[in-house]
Amino acid sequence: MYEPNDGDEPLAPGATGFVEVGSLAQLPAGASMRVTVGASELLLVNLGERVVAIGDLCLRCSRSLSTATLSGCMLTCDGCGWKYDLEHGCVDGLPKLQTEVHGVSVDEDRLFVASAIAAPATVP
Repeated sequence: MYEPNDGDEPLAPGATGFVEVGSLAQLPAGASMRVTVGASELLLVNLGERVVAIGDLCLRCSRSLSTATLSGCMLTCDGCGWKYDLEHGCVDGLPKLQTEVHGVSVDEDRLFVASAIAAPATVP
């Protein structure tokens, strides 16, 4: 169901560039989960066959996207109605307006997010 990380070896909890943020048990298909990595607020979204991580704030109204509505790969902000295409990391209809996107790796049911920050993640 989920693609493992690209490397041949399992991703260790302290792997360079990745921070463990939770498990698939916390993020069933169709669900989202807000996490903090260092000073960054991120939103993890389980699209069914893969998990994506984007910046948690709407680019238009600055509202948290953790309350947004998910339909397929489109996330609609509850504050202003802007739609985010999670497949392409942009605002729907505005492909040059990109949202913050972070790589995600799933390894043995554990979720890791690519980050230059070595601080541990927290779930609010």
